[in-house]
Amino acid sequence: MSKISLGARELFYSCEGTGAPVVIFEAGLGDTSATWTKVQPVISQFTCTFSYDRAGLGQSDPAPTPRTCQAMIDDLAELLAGARINPPYILVGHSFGGMIARLFASQCAEQIVGMVLLDGSHEDRTTAFEKLLSDELVARNRAYLADPSLNPEHLDGGKSNEQLRNAPQQFDFPLAVLTRGLPDEPSPIWPSADLQRVEQELQREFLKLSPQSSLIIADKSGHFIQHDQPELIIDAIRSMLGK
Repeated sequence: MSKISLGARELFYSCEGTGAPVVIFEAGLGDTSATWTKVQPVISQFTCTFSYDRAGLGQSDPAPTPRTCQAMIDDLAELLAGARINPPYILVGHSFGGMIARLFASQCAEQIVGMVLLDGSHEDRTTAFEKLLSDELVARNRAYLADPSLNPEHLDGGKSNEQLRNAPQQFDFPLAVLTRGLPDEPSPIWPSADLQRVEQELQREFLKLSPQSSLIIADKSGHFIQHDQPELIIDAIRSMLGK
């Protein structure tokens, strides 16, 4: 476990194991590298692994805000270079971390040999959700999204979504799409079941990103598949490693 300086600030990372390709873990919004404790040590038995805390989370220093996906992958590229973690890479992204993984791959496709998306966020999710929400809930949701200070990483969601929409995302490496099977707790306000159905439909759209894609339903998992069914992630990564 170490830190790398990015100008006046430092980012924390954990590099375990040896070998190639390097498996890079990208956590969801507001989550730290600790979310991978059931997966990273196992994969480190087969190859080099890399997880880290994004700016302002865990043991990493904050960065200027608001943040965007592009700023985050710029940090990741600088961090990998500083730590001398060389490609090829397999990217593993949970939730919002899947957006970072996809944007990184769109700009560095030649460095990527595989990707695993875990209940990955889609850039068109908000638009799709609004079709199911009342006017009051749409207004509340838009107010939240318009103010980056209300989310744990001060993310500018609108700009980040546009960055993904404008990025070339047609890949030629293995892609595993893992989708949770268990629903959220019912809500008296939000149409949770309908929103989850739409989100699963959007995640199926990821299968179009690569001719080598596969869908895995984590039937015993909620949103945090790495906590509930880590063996599914481990199997997907090992398949890409040929282990």
